[in-house]
Amino acid sequence: MVYHEHCFIQYVHICGQQRVMKSKLFLAVLLLTPLLVLFGSTLFFQSGLSPKNTKNNGVFFYEYFDVNSLGLRTDTESLKFEDGKWLFATYALEDSDLEKALYLMRQLNVALNRDINKLKRAVFINNENSIPDQLKDYPRTNLILDSKDQLYNKLIIEDPEFFEGQKIFIVDPYGRAVMYFPVSMNPKLILKDLKVLI
Repeated sequence: MVYHEHCFIQYVHICGQQRVMKSKLFLAVLLLTPLLVLFGSTLFFQSGLSPKNTKNNGVFFYEYFDVNSLGLRTDTESLKFEDGKWLFATYALEDSDLEKALYLMRQLNVALNRDINKLKRAVFINNENSIPDQLKDYPRTNLILDSKDQLYNKLIIEDPEFFEGQKIFIVDPYGRAVMYFPVSMNPKLILKDLKVLI
């Protein structure tokens, strides 16, 4: 009988040790998993193995360029991004479909619902005397002067066919141009991208 009690106690002791070992192993796996995921994702990103085809509807600029450094001016001062808002803009050119772009920008801004104030609309012009007549119908649209054509030239360098059709482009709250959309694109697809960005 004493022998059986001794075996039982030894069995309970061994089971308890195994349970503690399993708990420690489980805890180690639980703590190491996030580190392995972080390390693996960093490794993939650094090696360039990220996905090439994304589900964005707009077109990303090949290289993010800083709009702050281009010498653009509003009515009274140089363009600043101090209010933390995204800039939803188009470049007004002669013979362009500016009216459609202005209408689309306003409608998309309204469609953002609670995020409506995170975005401001703007039109870039390269001549101070050529203020588009269409702006009368769009009172909350800012006018930004590109008198030295620096933004115009930067957009041509980014995409030589940029001005073949009217485009709407996005500038982030830090002044970096992010992506653009042709005016002919389905507005629902543009809105989908805007909701992801903003």
